[in-house]
Amino acid sequence: MLDTLPLPTAYAPDGGSVQCNRLWLELSDGGGVARDLVEACAQILAWNESEVAAARQWIATLSAGDPPLQLAAPLRRDPTRHVQIMILRSEAALTAQVVEVTALLTAQRAAQHQLDVILSALDSLEEGFLLLDKDDRIVFCNRRYRELYAISADLVTPGRPFAEMIRIGAERGQYAEAIGRVDEWVAERLRKHAALEPVEQHLADGRWIRIVERRTADGGIVGLRIDITELKKAEELRRQLAVREEVIATQAALLAELSTPLLEVATRVLLAPMVGAFDSARVATLIESLLQAVQRRQTRIVVLDVTGVPLIDTQVAHAILQCATSLRLLGAQLVITGIRPDVAQTLVALGVDLSTIVTRADLRDGVQYALRQSR
Repeated sequence: MLDTLPLPTAYAPDGGSVQCNRLWLELSDGGGVARDLVEACAQILAWNESEVAAARQWIATLSAGDPPLQLAAPLRRDPTRHVQIMILRSEAALTAQVVEVTALLTAQRAAQHQLDVILSALDSLEEGFLLLDKDDRIVFCNRRYRELYAISADLVTPGRPFAEMIRIGAERGQYAEAIGRVDEWVAERLRKHAALEPVEQHLADGRWIRIVERRTADGGIVGLRIDITELKKAEELRRQLAVREEVIATQAALLAELSTPLLEVATRVLLAPMVGAFDSARVATLIESLLQAVQRRQTRIVVLDVTGVPLIDTQVAHAILQCATSLRLLGAQLVITGIRPDVAQTLVALGVDLSTIVTRADLRDGVQYALRQSR
């Protein structure tokens, strides 16, 4: 009957001799008749004395109806092959069967090697990595994740609920936005977590973390924690620069307006004193403001005083001529006052023709002329 079984089998009745089938004997090292089942197993397995003694103790604890005792070891005749012996206690005997597990162990070792490679790769990531099971419990996290969340690193243990880890971390002050409002913050964080919404998280140490999470095929969640602190700093710097540029532009416009005031000295008579150095950009701003004021106030005469201008080059002179032409198109006349002798010589040397423009020696004469013309 034993020889008909497909597995190597040994049968040891209480008080009787051990019986083995042909497959069992083929695995045995030929040590003779075994006195008990442990000795029969030792003829197959590469056990040392301590392992034989341990096997006797384990077998002695077996009772009828207990699950089979499973013992694994290399074969004595060929240590490259591994087997598993299943020992079962019945009412009156012990039975042992051998299953070769060499291929299984090889596959397990290969799988373990692949797992070790994957875990090593995850540990080398610059981003934090967290894996949760379908019940939202922690399965695995990498080294970087523990570094990012150092305050609650001791909480990141397999089997711990994600919600529990988040709440305790908030209570410890790990999240800047949760300080003083833990319950509200935790509820909002768990809502976004359940919806897999991307999150930008501000930590208490000043760092910013971007959280991206995705659902796995078995219903779990895999997530990355990306340190975006430098990006946030760059964004804040750009914002500050934009605000500063806006303030500078506003101040420049105000200074330009203050440096070239337009004064209404009489009905439909404007005075525009030019003070300081003028380039083409500043003259263009002045002319634009002047033309808008003339149209808005229906001005007829504009007195442009250049007493305070130390130098007038070709570009500024031509801009003034264009201004005079534009004013004529709007129905107004340009009067220039305060041209100093050196400026006059410069204008003559530049070949600037001011014959179409009224000029007066100083501001007083120019205003008197404008008042007479307005009357």
